[in-house]
Parts: sequence; C-alpha cells; structure tokens
Amino acid sequence: MPALDTPPITRRAALHRLALVSLAAVVLPSLAALEGCSESGPRPIAYNRDECAWCRMTVSDARYGAVQRTAQGKQQVYDSVECLAEATLALEAGAQLQASERSWVTDSRHPGSLVPATIARYLGSSGPGSPMGKGLRAFGSVADAEREQQLSGGVSMSWDEVLTVIGGQRGARS
Repeated sequence: MPALDTPPITRRAALHRLALVSLAAVVLPSLAALEGCSESGPRPIAYNRDECAWCRMTVSDARYGAVQRTAQGKQQVYDSVECLAEATLALEAGAQLQASERSWVTDSRHPGSLVPATIARYLGSSGPGSPMGKGLRAFGSVADAEREQQLSGGVSMSWDEVLTVIGGQRGARS
C-alpha cells in the first residue's frame, strides 16, 4: 500500500483543535440542560409531597391539582382550580393574562394529566367535591365536560369565567 502523505500538524493547530474540543465538551451539555428547562410544559405534580402555594395544603387528590410557572420560571403547585384562580387574581391586572398562559390544570377525567388552563373546560357544581369545597373540576375537552355535565349537572365555564366567579366570591367576602 502506498503511504499517505499528510503534512505534520503544527503545535498551534493542535492547540486550536484541543481548545475547540474542550469548548464543545462544556457548551453542548450546557445547551442540553437549558433545553430541559424549556417552557414546553410543567413537571408532574408530586402528589402527597407537593404543598399548595396558595393554601399550604398537601396536594393529594390527582383529580384536582394545578400548576403555574412564575415569570421567573419557577413552578408553583396548587391543590385545586380555586387556589390557582385565587393566586392568579392576586397578581396585578396586567400579569394575570400572562400567568394564565403559564398555567395548567388536572384533567379530572384523566387524573394526573395536566392541560393548559386557558384551553380546559370547567364544571362547577354545588356542594363540596373539590379540595377547597367550591366544586370546580377541569376537563381537557369541551366534550368531556359536557358528558360529565349530563351525568352530574353543574355549570360549564371557561377559564375567564372561573376567574370571574372566584373574583366575585372574593369581593363578597370583603
């Protein structure tokens, strides 16, 4: 076999290659870690361990939990739709819309599954039935909410209507 004629690598070229490889070894894992922090969705709720950021109860019922990512990217966990709504309403008016866009609620037909709060459909029924006793449940689709409404009654609401109801109850207590 004929020998390949490759020019010898210079010390400067070798150091340059070493620097590039070292930089890649540091930068690529960092980029992968940042990708893991993307705002694609919330981390799952740790039932029986997470504490409600609003009322401080332990989040224990997989049919009712909720999550909101703060403007700083920190995840706040709530034990119910009502607590999430209260926390959202406690923000300044301009921040409420943004907070709503960073909120998820548990689909009560699929315990443990989180859906965006602004997309979910809510069913309010009289009497207890949720951790805070206001009877609000979230559903991942209008069809699921309507099916449950036919079975058990209640009032179907959007997220904005939930905020209005909870806000009205806040005003009534003042």
